[in-house]
Amino acid sequence: MSMTKRMAVVAVVFLSACASGEPAPNNAAQAASGAFVYAPASKPYRETMTRYEEVSIPGSPMRDAQKWTMDFDVTTTQEANLFKRSHRLVALKINVNGAEQLKGDEVKADMATVDILTDKDSNVVDVRGTDQLSEAIARLGAPEVQPLLKRVFSPQRLKALVIVRNQELHADFVGRPAQVGSQWQVTEADSGAISQIRVAGETPCDGTKCVQVQRTYELDRKAVFAEVSDRVAAFVQSQGGDPSKVQLTGMDIKLEDSLVIDPATMDYHGARFSQDATLHVTGPNGELPVAFKVLRERSYKF
Repeated sequence: MSMTKRMAVVAVVFLSACASGEPAPNNAAQAASGAFVYAPASKPYRETMTRYEEVSIPGSPMRDAQKWTMDFDVTTTQEANLFKRSHRLVALKINVNGAEQLKGDEVKADMATVDILTDKDSNVVDVRGTDQLSEAIARLGAPEVQPLLKRVFSPQRLKALVIVRNQELHADFVGRPAQVGSQWQVTEADSGAISQIRVAGETPCDGTKCVQVQRTYELDRKAVFAEVSDRVAAFVQSQGGDPSKVQLTGMDIKLEDSLVIDPATMDYHGARFSQDATLHVTGPNGELPVAFKVLRERSYKF
């Protein structure tokens, strides 16, 4: 994933941020200087997470689309020197290729709550309650599919997802200047992926002032192809071809995040993660374009 952005308030500070992906310490001095500070407010809010995923082959009937919507009631409290964010699942909607699988409130009675404990720099210290959430989701399915749901939404997978999403929201910003115009480039140590982050403007949000942030970065092409290769191979096989001969020959891809953040608390007021790609694969019957789209959105009602 990407790393953060630094503003050229002082040339030395700007250059050091561009050269290093390490964020500055999160403290009162940073807050006074206009930096992003991780200090979640205690006011409750409703968070709605939506994920829409579509894979299609233009010019063919092959299209697979899924939309998941999850509503959480969120409260933030202190536990010792940690922030504890409690997410209680109140609705889960699933739509597959236009057919409604879950209407939303079937999960409400379970009162499943996940607690995420983080330190002052937003690092996840502990995640509690993923076992209850896993059970609540699994119970929504028919008896014959519950074992599959338990594997897909296992407590271990849910915990890993919580940690990844927390990093996605905070790791690139805590301790970084929030002034409009701040920007820098960061190289991910593990993957070598390069990202650009820019504070694009200011916007009012629930009685305070937020900043609009744009983040762009390149996705691992092999990872993208791997995610859809099974579906492509299944289509090729249905046409009488040999799926083992399908190879990626080219790709057009755009990955961009649009975020609305209160820099004084790192509370979010909107987030959109957009990924669009067209994969060009060569199979037994010639070249095949595969369109791949993932759109994740988060909305917040305080």
